[in-house]
Amino acid sequence: MPSRRAFLASASASIGLAGCLSRGLPSGELDSVDGGWRMDGHDTSHSRRVEAGPSDPTTVWGRELDGVRAAGTPALVDERLYVPADAVTPESRSFNRLYSLGARAGETYWWAPLRIDLNGPPAVLGDRILVSGKRSLERGRVLCFGSRVGEEEWLYDVDARLTAPPTVEDGVAYVPDWSGEVHALWVADGSVLWSRRVEDTVDQGNTTFTTPAAVDGDTLYVGSNSGATGIVAMETDDGEVQWRAETNPVTGGPVVYDDLLLIQSYGLVVAYGTDGERRWGFNLVDSGHQPMAVDDEHVYAAGRETLYAITHDGERSWTYEQSEGRIGTPTVAGDSVLLRGEDRLTALSAATGEEQWSRTPEGLGEVVATPDALFVTGDAGRLLALGEE
Repeated sequence: MPSRRAFLASASASIGLAGCLSRGLPSGELDSVDGGWRMDGHDTSHSRRVEAGPSDPTTVWGRELDGVRAAGTPALVDERLYVPADAVTPESRSFNRLYSLGARAGETYWWAPLRIDLNGPPAVLGDRILVSGKRSLERGRVLCFGSRVGEEEWLYDVDARLTAPPTVEDGVAYVPDWSGEVHALWVADGSVLWSRRVEDTVDQGNTTFTTPAAVDGDTLYVGSNSGATGIVAMETDDGEVQWRAETNPVTGGPVVYDDLLLIQSYGLVVAYGTDGERRWGFNLVDSGHQPMAVDDEHVYAAGRETLYAITHDGERSWTYEQSEGRIGTPTVAGDSVLLRGEDRLTALSAATGEEQWSRTPEGLGEVVATPDALFVTGDAGRLLALGEE
């Protein structure tokens, strides 16, 4: 088994700084995440925040993936977009793909067939791309591909349902499952660093981990959708439980930002300290079960038609209401909050909620933000890159 330090040195040597898109985008870094990987366009703490974004973007390029019904949220690393895609046909009931595209112009480098129904975006470290999903009704699988030509490097099977994509940090992929077990796998070869089942604190059923783990330093956080265990803090090195807090079912999060640990339980946003002490709760009038975003001033939580900006003390700062359709998923890009709703991408002032600009790329895919470009997926396998001229 390779050491963590040896693998990180190898991965760092293979990761360069990403450049810019052509056809009008300014010079700059498309991807500046420490460690060279990006899941869901954001970081291992799931804050959904990047330092900046385009201030007045237009479409730079767009393309449709042939034979694809829908494109999932891509991962962006080193000028490559890794795009999960649903290519199910009448002849093949389950045929998903992973595409490697150039971020500059959207050209295809390769695509690989997947033997699973995907549960989220890829996670990437160095020359390894990880995806996870369902291989049968109650069984999951983690797959790893090489970035050069898309060859399958290894797989790891789980005898439980997987709905949470892997979270990668320091050369290790953390995968929680529906049976209450957390798996820590070496990204280099798929070998198991540790695997630990978390029992419920009271006799109300097993723990069920349905959302991705969050990693902050040496601590891993998972949230249970069943039982009373709620939030569990674990050591990243060996899975030892540091503390746990009883909560209602965790339907969103965990999200970590500084010393704030956030979860959502249906229409209730709850904040804890990273020591497990409960700080406050905030009720959403019209919960929409979208991922949260966080910056230095606010927690952004989306209802069906309303975005709530909540202070770090749990007070309402401002709200934004959308007249038609669901409000969408928030992403912080510098001083703006991006909302990817139905057929609309909107930028709001993070300070006041005032609308800054709006575009109408079709589809419901989440936005992947960088300082110089935004990538969104649309209907029928369509992928768009937006930037400034």
